[in-house]
Amino acid sequence: MYKPILTAAAIVVIACGCQYLYNSESYHETVVVITFDDAHKSIYTKAFPLMQKYGYPATNYVPVNRLDIEDHLTVGELHILEDEGGWETGGHTVHHVNLPQVKIEEAEKEIAGCFDFLVENSLQHCTFALPSGHANEEIIGIIKKYFSSIRGSEDFKMTCPADCYSLGYYDARNTDGSEKIIARILRGITNHECVVIIGFHYIYADKSLHSRAVTPQEFNEVLEFINERNLKVKTVSQMLEEW
Repeated sequence: MYKPILTAAAIVVIACGCQYLYNSESYHETVVVITFDDAHKSIYTKAFPLMQKYGYPATNYVPVNRLDIEDHLTVGELHILEDEGGWETGGHTVHHVNLPQVKIEEAEKEIAGCFDFLVENSLQHCTFALPSGHANEEIIGIIKKYFSSIRGSEDFKMTCPADCYSLGYYDARNTDGSEKIIARILRGITNHECVVIIGFHYIYADKSLHSRAVTPQEFNEVLEFINERNLKVKTVSQMLEEW
């Protein structure tokens, strides 16, 4: 029998769970996971209403020092996304630092501080996204103390079994248009990937304002495609729980 573990970090890792995505019997249809990074206000004002239109949840990775400042999400809005939209909030450090470029003690403060903020504000806190997609083995070990899954920034084929501490994703860019994003989902279906993770940052009418912006129309076209194909859309943690 396991002895009780008293630390919040240990409790959340057990509660959220982390196992390899594994299916030994048969192929299951590809699941789509939509993620957002960096807590920009357009996630709430532009993306959320479109996601609600289709009833889709998302995973929202937030650097917590960007919350409650101009043009960014508030803690109250994160609760609305979770409570009304079924979204998941995830960690993205405190200051969005490139973790291997700081001392290991500072890296742990960034990771632990982000985790503590989410817990203290009664927000979900199971998954973590690497700022700039960079980490070494020591940093990964620290993240595992607090979070139960890690999304990087590389796009690769994710078939079962897949390591929940090494999740890839497709990073939508302003040069993509909806066609390239849809093509990535189609490739995942064709290749029998267990999950395709599509990541967004900014939803702007004028996508020239940022290299990681897509327009509301493009974003809606992606959601329309997912809806027309009757694909399942889940949060990162929902996806991990099912597989």
